[in-house]
Amino acid sequence: MGAPMYREHEVYRAVESGELTIDSQGRIWRVAARRGNRWTGGSHLVPCTPRRAEHDTRTYLQVRVMFEGKRIHAMAHRLVWLHLNGPIPAGLTVNHMNGIKTDNRPSNLELATPVEQAEHARTILRRGKLDQFGPLNSNTKLTTEQVQKICSRRADGELLRVLAAEFGVREQTISRIVRGERRSCG
Repeated sequence: MGAPMYREHEVYRAVESGELTIDSQGRIWRVAARRGNRWTGGSHLVPCTPRRAEHDTRTYLQVRVMFEGKRIHAMAHRLVWLHLNGPIPAGLTVNHMNGIKTDNRPSNLELATPVEQAEHARTILRRGKLDQFGPLNSNTKLTTEQVQKICSRRADGELLRVLAAEFGVREQTISRIVRGERRSCG
């Protein structure tokens, strides 16, 4: 089985034809079924009981339709944006502001560059590579005040091993702090 073909404009044609509908909460519903011979072009839409058209892929919700005899896919959040706001400009993506990739409410979607999305994940959602050093790190053993004392005392000539023993860290840690590799003395 090959990788899915993502062609949101073709999937959006199912919205335009009335096979799918998108509600005000960003949910996509299948409201009609194709009947007849779709291979020879003799198919037509028949109203059906509305059912959710999104499939959970464990990351994003995805919508699948048949187009010219092939199953094609589109990400649901991109279809919601396209339906409510128009085309997505080149170089931009649709970002989930609350970080929940299955929450496609229009108020939760915004356009962003890939760099802005990564920054949003890092600073707002606290995901990805965070500030590894300093008081924001949950494994930090030393307070900012202790780091300043270490720097001051080392500048006065105090030995690394004495400082390490007093503050309960390794000599390497003291050395890295003083050189500015771990925490700022300033």
